[in-house]
Amino acid sequence: MYKISIEELKDKAYNIRRDLIELIYRAGSGHLDTSLSLVEVWLSIVHSDFYSLDAKNGEMKNRDRIFLSEGHACPVQYMINADLGYYPKEELLKGFRKPFSPFGGHTVRNLKYGFENSNGSLSIGVWQAYGNALETSNNVFCIAGDGEFQEPTSQGIFSVPLNLKPLGNFTLIINRNRLAQDSEVDLGPIKEVAALYNWQTMIVKGHDFNALGSALQLAVEDKDRPTLMICDTVKGYGGDPNHAGKLGHHGKPPGNDEEYQAYLAGLEAGRRN
Repeated sequence: MYKISIEELKDKAYNIRRDLIELIYRAGSGHLDTSLSLVEVWLSIVHSDFYSLDAKNGEMKNRDRIFLSEGHACPVQYMINADLGYYPKEELLKGFRKPFSPFGGHTVRNLKYGFENSNGSLSIGVWQAYGNALETSNNVFCIAGDGEFQEPTSQGIFSVPLNLKPLGNFTLIINRNRLAQDSEVDLGPIKEVAALYNWQTMIVKGHDFNALGSALQLAVEDKDRPTLMICDTVKGYGGDPNHAGKLGHHGKPPGNDEEYQAYLAGLEAGRRN
């Protein structure tokens, strides 16, 4: 299922969250709670036993790819790519959201650093990823937010495989934390709609490495149709429990040392439980 053990993945998740809290607190800017919700999802993809990458050669032709459509969640991509060895973590800590840095508030395509696409406007990454999947036989994953699937431009992706080749190498992952910037999100029967267009569909516990690993294996084994993975997550998972899963904290970094310590305390409490 994975190249490393579940316990090692859990240790990585803890360390990535700790580093994300530090990164965004240092910068005084960034979408911390959205990033925290995606840690297990992203780690599960890149450490799956089928996933191919070369951190020393980001342009490797036969690489698998992750496209980020939920662009404001880029800190989790930045931190995990540092952990994979694309660049030193200290470079990220010093450069995050600084002028002329490769680590901006949204990702800019940079294969050397493992960034497959430039993003910003919600839903653009979905179409970038789908187009890329048409051009390669490698696995292509796209991580999108549930908020952006309130938009018709995102929803339209479901009907496309009926008119183009089926794209069994394409997996769309929706981060269903049910919270947008200032409102709750309910996508209704989106799973059933995708199934009508011959997508393999599944709902997955987005913080459970065993569930994620099994789902990803099913996704890559189905060569005849694309896969929709709806990952149920908690916005702010593993951070300040007073923020997790609640409106009002979108894009708000810890504003002072007390808030920073509350995130760290929540992280430690979660590790003990």
